[in-house]
Parts: sequence; C-alpha cells; structure tokens
Amino acid sequence: MIDFRYHLVSLISVFLALAVGVVLGAGPLQSSLGNALNDQVASLREDRNATQGKLEQTETAVNDRDEYITAAAAAYLPGTLTDRKVALVALPEADSSDIEAVVAQLEAAGASVVARVTLTTAWIDTSRETFRSTYSGQFAGYMEAVSGSGNTVLGAGLATALTSSEASASALTDLLKASDSPLMTVDAEPSEPADSVVVVGPRTTMTTGDDPTPASTEGISLAAWNEALGGLASVSPSVVIGAADVKTDLVAQLRSSQTKVTTVDSVGQVAAAVSVPLALAQTIAGTTGSYGFDEGAEAVMPQLSAATKATEPAATENTEQ
Repeated sequence: MIDFRYHLVSLISVFLALAVGVVLGAGPLQSSLGNALNDQVASLREDRNATQGKLEQTETAVNDRDEYITAAAAAYLPGTLTDRKVALVALPEADSSDIEAVVAQLEAAGASVVARVTLTTAWIDTSRETFRSTYSGQFAGYMEAVSGSGNTVLGAGLATALTSSEASASALTDLLKASDSPLMTVDAEPSEPADSVVVVGPRTTMTTGDDPTPASTEGISLAAWNEALGGLASVSPSVVIGAADVKTDLVAQLRSSQTKVTTVDSVGQVAAAVSVPLALAQTIAGTTGSYGFDEGAEAVMPQLSAATKATEPAATENTEQ
C-alpha cells in the first residue's frame, strides 16, 4: 500500500522540476530561446519581402507584356476584318470584361459587331436533354437539313438566326427566346445579318486551393457545348475563345472531342483577345485552327502572313430552302 512518504516524495519532485524550469527559463535558456525565435521571425520576414518583390516584378513584367501586345496589335490588326459583320455570342458565366476586350479587338481589326446574344444553361442542363432533342425538331422547317444530335441542330439554328437575311432568321430567333427556359437572351438586337460568329466562354472551371482540380460537372453535359458549337461552325465561320486549363474547361472539351471549330484559349489575357480577329480571318479564309498556350494548341497565335487580310465579305449564303 502506498504510504504518505511516497506522496510527499512525489510532490517534492514535481516542485523541484518546476523550480528548475523557472530558473533555467529565466536564466541560461532565456537568451537562446529568444534568439532562436528572433532568428525565425527575421527569416520569415526576409522570405516574405523576397516573395513580395518577385510578385511585384512579375506583375510589372505582365503589364509591360500586355502593353507591348496592345501596341503591336494596333499596328497589325487594322484591315484584317474590314467591313466584316460579326455576331457575338456569350456563354453562361462569361466575364463581361473579357467580352468587351474581344469586341475592342474585333473593331480594331475593322469589323462591326452587329448582334450580341447570351446563351443560357438550358443548352447544357442534363435535365433538359429530352427537351432539347424534341424542341430541335421545330427548327427543321427554317433552315437547311443538319445531321447530328438535337444539340447540333440547335447550334446550327443559332448560326442561321444570326447570319441569315431570310424571314426564317426571325422565326429561329423567336424559337431560341421562347419557352419557360429560353435558350438565348438578346443583349443587342441585330442591326443586320452577320457573316461570322465569335463565341466568348467563361474562364477556367478549376477550383482554387493547394491542389487545384476541375470543378464538379454534376447536372451539366459538357458534350452538349461540343455538339452545339460544332453545329454553329457548320453554318458560319466561327471562333470560340475560352479556357483550357483543365479538362472540364470549354476549349479543352472542344479540342479533346475534335470538334471542328476554331479555338483560342487563355480567355482573360490580352494575347487571347488579340488572337481572335486573326483567328477569325483565317477561319473565314477556310482554315480551322487551335491557338493559345494550353494543351491542344497548334500555335500561340495565327500566322500574320496568313491572316493579314480576310476574304472580301460575300453576300450571306444562308437562305431558306
């Protein structure tokens, strides 16, 4: 049985240990611990300052690069799309600043943006797949026959609505705007039929964090955009600018599915906006390409020699059959 002396010795040991700790902390160890902490704080401060300096240098370099690209574009873009009439299509979640940047470069190239529309999520909502397949049947009487899925037919109908000079264009526009869940809203009524189309998609769907990953695609059909934009490009020369950072991004999807449409990645960057008029000029001339910095790009930008001048605007060929 443990007696009183055992408890007494234990208590004395505890107090001795505390006393030794107090003495050492206030004496020999105080200086070394304080110095170690001060050194760590100083090191962290130096690392922070160095990182801040690098960030400022990088930001300055990016700004200088963008200013150079903008200045260079002002020299070689004019005349690339003279008298061309472009319809601008914004996809859901497209950044307004990206849209305006593309419009500015198209106008610098000599084009006029004659229509602006925004597509809704009804194009890619998986719960609306049956609706799209059935609804596309109503488009058949207003345009040339299109082979493919309902999404492909709807995309071709969108292109016809924006580029045709026939009465069918108005009927197709009404169909795209109709129903409780319209496929399209009109931001600027068409002033005249377009002869080409530029589609502006959203920035990357990648989630932020220590381990960036593609965002969830639950409830949406990525393939629907591939089919719809393929149908669009089958009717009118078209360029799609968007992101390709991860596999769920718009341009990455178009490239991996080998959809026949010209793409420009890195939306949000000056270089991408400048590439759009050049890419459109090449597409009008008959060349489909993939441009930018991400996977699947064939070149950083279209060759200037091939995109210096687009073919002369021709009368709209989309007529009611």
